[in-house]
Amino acid sequence: MGEIKLKLHEYQKKTIAFCKGKESVILAIDMGLGKTTSILHYIDEVKPNSVLIIAPKRVATNVWMQEAEKWGLLDIHSKMVVVEGTPKQREALWRDASKPYKIVGRDNFKDYENYECDLLVIDELTTAKNVQAKRTQSILSVKAKQKIGLTGTFTNTGEDIFGQAKAVGLFNDKRINFYSWRAFYFKNVLANTGLKFQKWVLRKEYKLEDLLKPIRKSIFTLDADDWLEMPEYTFNKHLINLTKPEMTEYMRLQTMLQINLDGVMHSVKEQAKGAKIIQAVNGFIYDKEGVAHRGKDSTKLEQVADFIESAVSEGEKVLIFYAYKEEVLWLSEKLDKRGITYCSPNAKNFIEKFRDEVDCLIAHPMSAGHGIDRLQHFCRVIVWSSLTWSLELFMQSNARVLRQGQKRNVSINIFACKDTIEEKVYEALTKKEGVHNEFIELTKTTKEENIPAGTQLKLF
Repeated sequence: MGEIKLKLHEYQKKTIAFCKGKESVILAIDMGLGKTTSILHYIDEVKPNSVLIIAPKRVATNVWMQEAEKWGLLDIHSKMVVVEGTPKQREALWRDASKPYKIVGRDNFKDYENYECDLLVIDELTTAKNVQAKRTQSILSVKAKQKIGLTGTFTNTGEDIFGQAKAVGLFNDKRINFYSWRAFYFKNVLANTGLKFQKWVLRKEYKLEDLLKPIRKSIFTLDADDWLEMPEYTFNKHLINLTKPEMTEYMRLQTMLQINLDGVMHSVKEQAKGAKIIQAVNGFIYDKEGVAHRGKDSTKLEQVADFIESAVSEGEKVLIFYAYKEEVLWLSEKLDKRGITYCSPNAKNFIEKFRDEVDCLIAHPMSAGHGIDRLQHFCRVIVWSSLTWSLELFMQSNARVLRQGQKRNVSINIFACKDTIEEKVYEALTKKEGVHNEFIELTKTTKEENIPAGTQLKLF
């Protein structure tokens, strides 16, 4: 074990030191800095009797046990089990006393309600930012001597802070709940307007620093730019002009909740308009039964396909992100006509297939944001056919190729239709990134800082 630990980076040693002796820990560590490895070595050092790790499904299944084995942490590996399968199978795995280190996909939230353990690890802590969600309530029910949350994007907006902090055992004063906390620091600017919606903004007398002050001692932040030799990258925004008929139908949907697709008129409900207008810029919408209806063609997807064809002709491998099934189906048809080959993360050995056989990997951000590595060694071009609203998914997805080991300049290409909601999505991501960067500057640890362990509290 000692020989393996010598391979740890200095920032990983700092991470381990920070966790010691603290009941609540938030590790806001950038992608590529080995959060999983650090926690595994921490577990190996402190040797808790029982551990519960909650993670995205792909990460739960394909990362934690594999990393333990890769680093030669065989004692930990022998105690670990991924709790998956049918409800009956999961129940049997929960009850297996010989495997006290449980790893569970975050969607099986009922499995870990009221669970008791020495150490709770929440991989991708942003899962818990919505205090009202059933999944968050289940996480809050876990009783653990120490709680550690891992994330690369702790805050996109100030409102994200409370739920994540609460999940690791902070804000435990019963007099403080999310609503009283939010009302103290934020103001609903749509109050008394008659609108059903709420929009909370930070009050002028407060800054992000004020929100972080009560929990700052529990936060450990590392910025990859300070610790790794990161590749250069460029964001290329491709603005697409819809045809006059396409823009006419887009505006009709915006104002009249109707759209004419290939001669057929479709009506939508007001509460569904947001999703429908995002679909419409791609040339289709889903009806209330979930059936997709297309227009005659999609200017946007045609230009996305043209760009991909050009990149492939220059010898590039292309990683493509999409939002809707119909979008990727239609785009795939256009790539087929151009002789472009592709696969998805659902294909067996898809990384090897992408590297050796096909031109493109087409993935949804939800399936590619975690647990996919090695792409940086042969791919440098990313195409966002449609953007996600989530900064976390945007950053995690780009980090599949924008990470240590990438030897070439990374090209991130964002396609958006001019004068449509897609430009607003891009603006929203930019605003969220600004808050995230401010958080990093307020909390990050530098190479010069020594990290003392927490109080001499014996947790295990």
